[in-house]
Amino acid sequence: MNKIIKHKVLAGAMLFGLMLAGSSCEDNDIVRVTPETPFADKTLYEVIVNDPELSDFVEVLNACGAECADSLFNHSRVYTLWAPVNGSFNKDSIIAETVADSTGNSNRDIVFRSFVAAHVANHLVPANGHLEDNNTIMLLNSKNAIFAGDYKNGYTFSGIKLDPTNTNIRVWNGLLHKIEGPSEYKYSIWEYLRIAENVDSVAKYLYSYNVTEFNEGQSIAGPIVDGEQTFLDSVFTTSNIWLDAWRGVGNIDSEDSTYTIYVPSNAMWTRMVELAESHFNYDLSFSNQVLPEATKIERDSLRKYYARLHNLKFMSYSVNEQKHLENPDSAVPAYRGINIRPRFAVADLEKNVIFEKELSNGTFKVVDDMPYKQTDLWHDTIFLEGENQAMWNYDNDVPTEIEVLTAYKSQLNKKDSMLIGAEISGGAYFNYAKESTATAYFKVPKVLSAKYHVALILVPQNITNEFVDKEKMYPNKFTVTIKQSPGKGSQIKLYEAKTSQALYSNPHKVDTLFLTTNKKKAVIEPVYCEFYDASSAKDYNVALEIKTIAATAAEKKKGTYYDTSIRIDKIMFIPVLDSEE
Repeated sequence: MNKIIKHKVLAGAMLFGLMLAGSSCEDNDIVRVTPETPFADKTLYEVIVNDPELSDFVEVLNACGAECADSLFNHSRVYTLWAPVNGSFNKDSIIAETVADSTGNSNRDIVFRSFVAAHVANHLVPANGHLEDNNTIMLLNSKNAIFAGDYKNGYTFSGIKLDPTNTNIRVWNGLLHKIEGPSEYKYSIWEYLRIAENVDSVAKYLYSYNVTEFNEGQSIAGPIVDGEQTFLDSVFTTSNIWLDAWRGVGNIDSEDSTYTIYVPSNAMWTRMVELAESHFNYDLSFSNQVLPEATKIERDSLRKYYARLHNLKFMSYSVNEQKHLENPDSAVPAYRGINIRPRFAVADLEKNVIFEKELSNGTFKVVDDMPYKQTDLWHDTIFLEGENQAMWNYDNDVPTEIEVLTAYKSQLNKKDSMLIGAEISGGAYFNYAKESTATAYFKVPKVLSAKYHVALILVPQNITNEFVDKEKMYPNKFTVTIKQSPGKGSQIKLYEAKTSQALYSNPHKVDTLFLTTNKKKAVIEPVYCEFYDASSAKDYNVALEIKTIAATAAEKKKGTYYDTSIRIDKIMFIPVLDSEE
């Protein structure tokens, strides 16, 4: 089978030679092939391994593994090799990178990609005629290189001169050019991340998601043996879910994309991840029993993933996208997995940079302190509209209605209205009208095991009625309790926080009141976080309970009355930084 393939490739090489000879060139150059056809029946590897000027290159190639040379230069695919001659590079330092350490790890694949594959194209590239200064070729490592020059003045590969007496050496499976020194390899951001100092915590995590799979579509099929398809050239491709701008760090492995990336140092990464993990403390049990092992694994996996996602999502910035921003001093992250992408001041992003390097597809920067607060990353304000029926507690049969204010704007904007300037979010609110005391329950979504202030925005009586007697508009008197339990109907109390004294609303305006303790804003901190991406309200285990209080007989005798109905425009859980209270 090899002989048949060899003959086919040889025929192709002969045809290629005829094409060269018959082509017209600038300045009437004819194609120079040196020598004419001495190695037509030898592979690239067979040629270079016997060339005393290329022994250093061969040693590096062999240090990458015998399979590298065999799969590359002994194959039926056609290649062009620009081989640096002996003495033009430090082979010992390169080979040292391929030696495994005490843990068995080595950089063999990196050396192969950054050195060997940086001098190879998987197609025929002759030094022929006049090549423009911007003549770009794609190399085996997917990098671009400039191959330029002409026969009279000589050719260059990535700025390195070709040996004019050893150019266009034809072999069975391609062409060989000798060059005076190695091509400088420019790492992409993704490649450099793996070798950069002080950021290996981030690198190890991201690279752990690499998945290498056999790519049948790009492989060359061979004969069927014993009923199974064999392949003359097996191609494997590696993918990584993080190399995506939608829910990852961007296409930082692509040479067609350009980024500025701010990578957290190891110390900063450890600090921020520990903080985030404390806020993503999941409890997946719905009883007080010990968690089964599978549930523990799921809990820890969720905690690990979300804690790291939120510390990585604003790491990358597309240079091309920044060009279209109106304000050049601001930057928008490449991450698109959120409804509204924030904009950050470039000065804030730059203030903690301790290292930077220009790479093939952008700028790599290391930061030793986070340029954002935890509230920018994961500890968001939770807004819950009172009229959101999905969040009314299923465990309590509370007769409620949604009051929709279709005409409140025109009524409230009248200059003689007592409620000038009032705003109702969404033009609707929760309304539970009751003459006796009332209790309303709300599920609260996406609560973290973190610190919050809790605020209610209450709507006064007769908000759209400007003619009501001001003296008959009574305040609410009520208490608020935040409860967390493991599951629906459970009597187990995981967490509870409540007002230490009754709260009173202002009866004449849309009023914001905070959960308090000793006349201060209370700080609550639930023990566990919710399912971060739960789509069903019944899965949330944090509930807010509001109870109105009626005036006592003694208070009524004194003319003091309270509105016992509940009207809620919005509930807010406002983040409190761990360093604040």
